[in-house]
Amino acid sequence: MRSFSSTVLATLGLVIGSYSYAQAQTAVGSETVWTLQQSVDHAVKNNLQIRQAGLAVEQTAVDVKQARMQQLPNITGSASHGFNNGFFLDPARNELQNTQSWTGGANINGSVNLFSGLQNTNTIKRNKLDLQASQLDQQKAQNDVVLNVVLAFMQVLFNQELLKTNEERVKLTQSQLERTQKLFKAGSVPESNVLDLNAQVASDELNIITAQNNIELAELRLIQLLNLQNATPANFAIAIPAIPDPDQSVINFSPQEVYQTAEQVMPDIKRANIRLESAMRSVEIARGGYLPSLSLVGSISTRYSSRSSLIDLSSVRMESQTIGFVGGNTNQPVTAFFPAYNQADYPYIDQFKDNVGQYIGLNLSVPILNGFRVRNNVQLSRIGVQNAQLNSDIAKNDLQQTIMQAYTDAVGAQRRFVSAKRQLEAFEQAYKNAEIRLNNGLINNVDFNVARNNLVKAQSDIIQAKYDYTFKLKILEFYQGKTITL
Repeated sequence: MRSFSSTVLATLGLVIGSYSYAQAQTAVGSETVWTLQQSVDHAVKNNLQIRQAGLAVEQTAVDVKQARMQQLPNITGSASHGFNNGFFLDPARNELQNTQSWTGGANINGSVNLFSGLQNTNTIKRNKLDLQASQLDQQKAQNDVVLNVVLAFMQVLFNQELLKTNEERVKLTQSQLERTQKLFKAGSVPESNVLDLNAQVASDELNIITAQNNIELAELRLIQLLNLQNATPANFAIAIPAIPDPDQSVINFSPQEVYQTAEQVMPDIKRANIRLESAMRSVEIARGGYLPSLSLVGSISTRYSSRSSLIDLSSVRMESQTIGFVGGNTNQPVTAFFPAYNQADYPYIDQFKDNVGQYIGLNLSVPILNGFRVRNNVQLSRIGVQNAQLNSDIAKNDLQQTIMQAYTDAVGAQRRFVSAKRQLEAFEQAYKNAEIRLNNGLINNVDFNVARNNLVKAQSDIIQAKYDYTFKLKILEFYQGKTITL
């Protein structure tokens, strides 16, 4: 989880309550008013990083499907047809020929993996674990977007609080200026008091302009997170919830209890543990390369040659042929009778039907030496397990540290709020006394500004302590899997 500045984090509690404050966005004049819940819902639905994480989940789901499909038979088919000229082996007649001929063929080959060191089984299990980790990655991305939206929402509210404080400060300074001008005209105070207050009014007005600019920048950041195309700070506004003072009771849970719950529900820890299991499966897959593989194979093929022909049975006959001579006397030939026949065309389709051949068998592959590739893969996989274990330990340590820091900050903010409340009451009284003494000419503007600055600081301290406590308390509730409400 990223670290935020204490000033910004202090006001996050202010905006968390808007989860239960309103559930729908409304329109006031030309501005669209967004609640925190509406902002979070819209960002989660339209954020590009979350959509990208969703695509990663889909890709991993395809990997799981593909691993399962690897158990199905592998079937391929091919066909050929071409012209031969010269010396070649006739595929249909299986004879050496030295002529011109058209030849062709078709075959279908298939194989089924019977055993391969359980690599397919372990691959399926590993890919299922990777799918779960990808889903948790998407959940983590959603959490990050929610935190970013809450932070941007909070920054808008924080700057609005600063603007309100600065506006009230200007009113007080202007009121004091009017009284001082009257006293100056009556001769009760020197002119320097009037000049100092005029300068203070100008400084306060500059702070108002700065706060207004900061509000617009914070609203622009929130608009970008919401991926709103046509929104601008001019037509964009957020709903402001009413935040009560923080409860002064003692926090009724320990950081260890929070961690034990967070370890079970936070996606960071879950995905680290799942990736550790996936790394262990990768070791089993690599070790499967040591074992033999066995597969069932088969094929069906057929052939064609234009030189092939059929015997015309209706033309079968016996023909005589001189095969020698008796005693070398050419007048006494030796005659033999041989069958003779005429050749008929052998159609293409008939050859394909008649020349069908089938084959089935087993293929056994035994690894003997492959450049130590399997051994190196096993070693790399074991290193991957060690790395995954370290990542899991780091995730747990980070979560524990974050919870301990949030708990400590919450306790400290609670104490600061109590102290700041008493301090504010004291400085308010001191400011009133300083104002009376200034009007009576008993102190100068320098002493009055000291009292005024002390009051301003006290006001800022109590606001910061209030929202810092609220935010840290809600963060602890978040890690316990509770719904964030005020």
